[in-house]
Amino acid sequence: MNSPHLIWQTGLRRLSVLVAMVVIGGAGLLAGPVAAQEKLAAGNRTVDRNMEKVASRIYREALKFYYDRAYWKAAREFIILLDYYPAFSQADGVLANLGECLYSMDMFKSSHKMFRFLVTKFPKSEYVAQGLYGLQRIQYQAENFPESIKVYEAILANYPHTEVIDGVHYFAGMAYFHEHDYDNTIAVLSKVGSRSEFYDFSLYTIGLSHLKKKASTTPCRPCAS
Repeated sequence: MNSPHLIWQTGLRRLSVLVAMVVIGGAGLLAGPVAAQEKLAAGNRTVDRNMEKVASRIYREALKFYYDRAYWKAAREFIILLDYYPAFSQADGVLANLGECLYSMDMFKSSHKMFRFLVTKFPKSEYVAQGLYGLQRIQYQAENFPESIKVYEAILANYPHTEVIDGVHYFAGMAYFHEHDYDNTIAVLSKVGSRSEFYDFSLYTIGLSHLKKKASTTPCRPCAS
């Protein structure tokens, strides 16, 4: 069964050829095989450039919607890009931002598919760390805390300086907390930066972890002698 990426590429290739044939017209066929191929190639390049320009404009509009937190509108534009512009040079950014839109709308299964496709099909993309961070959060939301921690470890090993590192530490610390691993909770949440949106709740959870550690090691009064 063909992957979505191959289906997109095949569809675009057919469309490019059809448009190029219209642009070239019958003149190319009369000029001989070599001349026809050259004109077809030139037509394809023109079509590709035009499609890239249109896709870039749609992408900018989608990002504006995203930054304005109009996630449904942004997702609609990102989906249009995936459907009609599969060869777009920033397809990895489209997947990353679409995954974020879907996550923000609590559509975790669909978001997971986007992030998963991103990290597997674009392993060298600048958005891979963001994709892994998305997968980490989704596993956390699903209360699959051990898997969320595994993704955290992968991010830490490969992208220790990612821009989303504070969120990465936060969700890992919270996963450890729910696993009752209070030492790791404290150690990881202590790495969250003071300017992070997660800082205040990290401090609260660190304090709560200290209390839980103390409670687990302090004998009850009747037992004390």
